[in-house]
Amino acid sequence: MAVNDQPFFSIVIPVLNEEKALPALLSDLANQTIRDFEVIVVDGHSTDKTVARAKEWKDKLPSLTVLTSKIRNVSHQRNQGAQEAKGKYILWNDADNNLPKYYLEGLRFHLHVRPVDTFTVWCNADSDKSSDRTIATYLNLLVETAYLLGNPAAFGAMIGCRTKSFQKTGGFNPEVGFAEDTEFVRQAFKKGMSFAVFHEPRYVYSLRRFRKIGILKAVKDYAILNLKYITKQKVDQKKEYPMGGELFSDMKTAQMFIKVDGSFKKLLKKPKILDKISALLSLEEK
Repeated sequence: MAVNDQPFFSIVIPVLNEEKALPALLSDLANQTIRDFEVIVVDGHSTDKTVARAKEWKDKLPSLTVLTSKIRNVSHQRNQGAQEAKGKYILWNDADNNLPKYYLEGLRFHLHVRPVDTFTVWCNADSDKSSDRTIATYLNLLVETAYLLGNPAAFGAMIGCRTKSFQKTGGFNPEVGFAEDTEFVRQAFKKGMSFAVFHEPRYVYSLRRFRKIGILKAVKDYAILNLKYITKQKVDQKKEYPMGGELFSDMKTAQMFIKVDGSFKKLLKKPKILDKISALLSLEEK
């Protein structure tokens, strides 16, 4: 990439103690089939070797900038990176993402065909286990359902925004402690900006957070239940959906499931959307 050329993507990665995960993502970026992008790593005062590990990729990437945030806050770090972006589109990534080598090229193609203001992308799970694939499918359909209902949602692991539109969005709200990613795309949508959900190419989404706090099984079970609902399969309530609050002892998890329930209940009143989601699910199962 020539010095005066504007990169198509500015990849912004907020990090905190990611010395193990970050190098894998930077390696994926270094191996992309296109080179018109820059990488901006925004560190939240890591206590490990994250910054040193990031700087090791200086000569292997088209452009790498490593910043230190004054505030340890993921939204603030995303915003700080966006302020430094020179690309046509900002693409926020979590440090534990993985990208196939054609990812940026495929995404650039979609944006040439459909140059929206904001977007997100479907994901694959970080393992081939059927339970993990079920969760990824569920997460994808959640995003799709919200989009079809006219109330966009996105996971912070992969959100894109036209750089010229970023200031109009107001950025990510540092005061929002949960679902700040969805709040960002919804605020942009309310301000008249276009939004899209791209199904391909897919990035690899890490389920490590779910594993770490021990709710992976709960998410998997809940995913299966709602996918059964979409496909009109019978659910054994006593076995598959027992009463009891211990499943949702974590408040953020409970809030997430409450929002999920609301989205799926709305589908009952939208048979055309339900049919479309069912069709997408049938394609995923092939």
